[in-house]
Parts: sequence; C-alpha cells; structure tokens
Amino acid sequence: MNLPAAAALLVPSGAVLAWPADPADGVRVQRAPAGTVVALADEGRGGRRRLRRAAARLGVRVDAEYVLLPSWRQATFVTTDDAGTLSWLLDSFLTTPPGVVRGTRIVHGVTSVARRAAGSRPGAAALRFLVASLVPGRVVLGTRR
Repeated sequence: MNLPAAAALLVPSGAVLAWPADPADGVRVQRAPAGTVVALADEGRGGRRRLRRAAARLGVRVDAEYVLLPSWRQATFVTTDDAGTLSWLLDSFLTTPPGVVRGTRIVHGVTSVARRAAGSRPGAAALRFLVASLVPGRVVLGTRR
C-alpha cells in the first residue's frame, strides 16, 4: 500500500517503508542496518499504540509522529502528534463548513469544549488521546537502532 501524497513528502528517499501488520515488512525493517531511516505506517484507528509497539519491537527509535487528517484516504493535513500543534489545528480549522445549517450548534459546542480542554495540560492530553483513538491515519519516522 502506498502513502498518501501528503505523508509521502515527509518520508526521505531511501527510507524503509513498513506496515507493521505485514510480517514481511517487519523482517525487512529488522534486516536494515543501524542508522537506516524507517517509516512505519498505519491506516486504522488506534494506530498510535500499534506503531509505538511496533517501533519498540522492531528496534526503531521514534523521531517523529504524524497524524493524517481528516483520514488516511483523504489526507489533506499532516500534523505532528503533539498537544500544541493539535490545539492550533483545532483553533484554526475546526469550524462549521459554509452553508451548513443543520448541526451548527452541536459543532460550535464541541469546538468550544475542545478549545477549552486544549488550554490545560490534562485537557490537551485527553485531546491527544481522543485524536489518536479516532483518527485513522498515522506515520512514524524513526531510525533503526
């Protein structure tokens, strides 16, 4: 499977691209020499945990984690998986689409709660967990140990 164009820009040429669910990819990563750049990808929900476990199992030091939004197949944004970036993204882009009347109050309520939550450390952590659980699309870049 190929990376979406938005994520492919982040992966250096010559990097080993692996899908941890594929045993052959795991073997390929384990055979790579130390210092090799590795990109681990997951298109399913809950990929954060799976990719972190795979990185540990395959001997990959995680250098960066990226979330593909709104989904793997329709990736328009790629953002780092940290509270500050996700908070900025929510502040800047989470809004009701123009011309949509139904559900506007619900969207405004959800965005208001999310913005307030992102302002505190526990709220930001909860927001990261929620995004990590719900967003299907994640890429981890690292170096083989």
